[in-house]
Amino acid sequence: MPSLYPQFDPIINGLHHNGVQHNYALGDFVVANCSSDMSSPPARLYWFINDRNVPSEYLQPQYETTVENEGFELRHRTLEIRFYIDEKRLGKLQGKLELKCLARIESIPQATRESSQIITIPTTDELRNQKLINWRGSDGK
Repeated sequence: MPSLYPQFDPIINGLHHNGVQHNYALGDFVVANCSSDMSSPPARLYWFINDRNVPSEYLQPQYETTVENEGFELRHRTLEIRFYIDEKRLGKLQGKLELKCLARIESIPQATRESSQIITIPTTDELRNQKLINWRGSDGK
């Protein structure tokens, strides 16, 4: 059976609502899906946070859909990631997190496709300064 490479980069869903990026902060729970393009054989999906492999406990089981097209069985997969924004687990965040999804067909490395999205997170210092400004201004002076 011939190989049909993915034509498009994977799609990341869940971080935006009606085209607007959600605001995230330390301690927030993030849920996102990555869906590969149709291919044969199916691409395997991988998530990375700031270029590091994510721990398996962040991942839900991969979901696969098969579609028959002109005698070919094409498949695409979806992989959900769920995690808390936690500097103990993720390391120092520098105000942002890059979530990257890689769709790779192991036997055809040149067919690898990827997508990434940035989550902006106010740093602890920015939050502290904001609270200080609000606190100073709250007593009427």
